[in-house]
Amino acid sequence: MLTIDVNELKDRLKSIIGAVDSIEPIGNHNLQRHLVYKLSSGSKKYVIKLYYKKNRWNREIASLKIFANTEALVPKIVDYGIFDNGLEWLVYDFIEGELLTQVHEKLSLDNLKDIYYEMGRQLGIIHCHREFDFFGSMDENDMSIQGFVTYREYFEDLMNRILPELYSFEHQNLTLLKEAENRLKSMYSILDEVSKATLCHNDFSPRNILVSEIDDKYYLKAIIDFEQSIPIDIDKELVQVYLPLIENDKVLAERFKSGYEEFGRINLSKLDLKRDFYNLHMGLGICAWAKEVNYEYYLEGMKILEETVNRLMDCK
Repeated sequence: MLTIDVNELKDRLKSIIGAVDSIEPIGNHNLQRHLVYKLSSGSKKYVIKLYYKKNRWNREIASLKIFANTEALVPKIVDYGIFDNGLEWLVYDFIEGELLTQVHEKLSLDNLKDIYYEMGRQLGIIHCHREFDFFGSMDENDMSIQGFVTYREYFEDLMNRILPELYSFEHQNLTLLKEAENRLKSMYSILDEVSKATLCHNDFSPRNILVSEIDDKYYLKAIIDFEQSIPIDIDKELVQVYLPLIENDKVLAERFKSGYEEFGRINLSKLDLKRDFYNLHMGLGICAWAKEVNYEYYLEGMKILEETVNRLMDCK
């Protein structure tokens, strides 16, 4: 488990936000990617995020700067930097609210319809804000790190890094993983059709949606956790966000789509064509890291692969 000396952290924060009156952990520290704390200093509240996984700090800072002073509901940066021990950090204003996952089950259908409409609007704002002239990771000033000018270059490099990690430990169903890999690679021609680099959140879900209650009704307050955000294929995010919503709740899916299409069109035919490809990629990516960190999530990744491979075999 990641840990940090809290008193040392308070000392480091004095020059950033002043004396820290209280500090409490929030977030998923068990995933061992970063540590997140809620801070209070006088009457003000903040969040500090400490990044232990490389190439996350830069993405989140770039994204929050890009969407500052726009309609996108994102946290406001207070300061960011790198401590003298090399630890990357970001401080932003604390936003009062609860994660949508925490309150979803108790909300009325009408309330959820309004929230999902706004979720669609917010993702539409993110996707349609601007185009990029590169694919892949960006630094904190939204400049390309990897220099990929085609999506295929980016994606093949990504898989060349994921696959060695995937096969660096034992799996009970290695045959399934190999079959999924082979089928994914046989579909690479899909990548050549992507010419537009779009900034995607890449983890857009109720667990990263903050909502708050006003007069017995919940409203969307913020989209959080932009550490995965990079310019890629817009359809990848819509496959992972919109298609499962259609399968689980058509009413909420329709409200989401209405909000999204205030800014851009959802092409369902294109998403259907890319669904299996991106589900294979997602499943392989999950299985490459989750086994020792979150075994239930690892099993979910294996389930995604099994269902997708079976569907592809049935389509023969």
